[in-house]
Amino acid sequence: MNKKLNSAVFTARATHRTNHGGFTMMELLVVIATTGILVVMVLPTLAFSKAKSQAEYCLSNFNQLAKACAMYASDNQEFYPPNPDDGNTVPRYDWCPGNVAGWWSLGAGGSPDAGNATYLTNRTYSSLAPYLASSAVPFKCPADWRVCYYNGKVVPVVRSVSANAGVGTADASWLSGGSHSGRPSSPVNGPWLNGSHSHMANTPYATFGKSTSFKNCSPSEIWIYADEDPFSINDSSIAVVAATPTIIDFPSTRHQNAGCFGFCDGHTEMHRWKSNVFVLQATHAVGLQYQDWYWFASHATRSFITGSVP
Repeated sequence: MNKKLNSAVFTARATHRTNHGGFTMMELLVVIATTGILVVMVLPTLAFSKAKSQAEYCLSNFNQLAKACAMYASDNQEFYPPNPDDGNTVPRYDWCPGNVAGWWSLGAGGSPDAGNATYLTNRTYSSLAPYLASSAVPFKCPADWRVCYYNGKVVPVVRSVSANAGVGTADASWLSGGSHSGRPSSPVNGPWLNGSHSHMANTPYATFGKSTSFKNCSPSEIWIYADEDPFSINDSSIAVVAATPTIIDFPSTRHQNAGCFGFCDGHTEMHRWKSNVFVLQATHAVGLQYQDWYWFASHATRSFITGSVP
């Protein structure tokens, strides 16, 4: 074969490779468009899968907390852990000391202790630490996005769980206006149950200092731990108003308008709300909002007069 022919063959082969070795502009546009459509179709599925996984993880945390509380009561003459609703950090006088308020963004700031896990893991402070292998994990919802500054670092906020302010114990010295002293063996007052921060234990709404305190309801009907809204949480108690359909502290709606609860008998529940009343948009509930408030309040206490709430 002569040079001219060789050159022609080489050119033809190169042209053949060029024409069939890549995509045309139209083909690229079709691939990009198809990829975009697939991404749009898959993203909701991935989001749902993530939300479901977080909800299951959160329920597992509450299962650990509820069982730890039951073990604590069994080891302490059926008394529930101290829960005075005063935000104290005196060792052994609050089930979970420390304030985790704020930090809706790093710029917003918040409590300086929000990143301090010591109050959760140190057995000197945390009543439940011995029953949770001194782990801070069960106290934090995986859907709680907040981070904070602690010891010069950006770390996750350590807690999103609060206890029903009507369940737990307090010491007689503090209840009579003094400082914390003596054994926490009296039922808490549940101060917000009457709506004016002056409610006294069991008058008229039931409060529960021991696992044997249930007279007008059963432990399976009363929640002790709830995932609290990031914009509401501060100390380790969540206030409930039972006298009127009013909201002081807000349970979480993070799990697709649902929140986790741990009950006094040890079982856990993911409760889905019917309205947006717990999205920090309302303080007085009506209609479906009333139904949501009613579930929240009637599973926190019962009146000795009406047998229900209000």
